[in-house]
Amino acid sequence: MKEVILIGGFIEIIELCEEEGVIIKGVIVPSNTMSNYNYPILGEDQDIKLFYNQIKHLPLIITPDSPNIREKLFHFYNKYRLSFTDLISKKATISKSAVMDQGTIVQNGVNISSCVEIGRFVKLNTYSNIMHNSSIGDFTTIAPNAVVLGNVKIGKRCYIGSNATILPKIRICDNVIIGAGAVVTRNIEKENCTYIGTPAKMVDKI
Repeated sequence: MKEVILIGGFIEIIELCEEEGVIIKGVIVPSNTMSNYNYPILGEDQDIKLFYNQIKHLPLIITPDSPNIREKLFHFYNKYRLSFTDLISKKATISKSAVMDQGTIVQNGVNISSCVEIGRFVKLNTYSNIMHNSSIGDFTTIAPNAVVLGNVKIGKRCYIGSNATILPKIRICDNVIIGAGAVVTRNIEKENCTYIGTPAKMVDKI
């Protein structure tokens, strides 16, 4: 049983920690959300000097859904030479040949198939499905029930919406949002844009 500090207080992540026997020693959250937890509230990110001694020996789990926020939080806490850990549900199905990097969150019902590569601080939400020989870039979020089919490559800081489908062999560059229910049928090479619909088409800049 490992002890951790949560950065952000998503209830679903707290519940996953409880399911997996992970002991939450403290939660770091904005002041306007501090009344909703049964665990010690340490303060906000900018208060780190006040609680640094409480967390310096414990690994952190960065929980927000937003790829950009997760990356910012990583760089902020990494300046203090703190450590990070992953959180992986026992109810997920993960191939022995899959590789996952630092800080990954894998929630209930996720399927990770053979020879998949998962980057740093990726968040795979409930029942998302990552098929064989695909790769997911650092800080990317895959929302519930999204399907990434075989030999897909997704870049860094992307957000793949709920129930979206990425067809086989597709390449998606960094900093892209795929809307809920979209079907991506062609490579996406333009960063900082949102794609929606079937087939997915660009709608605006992020």
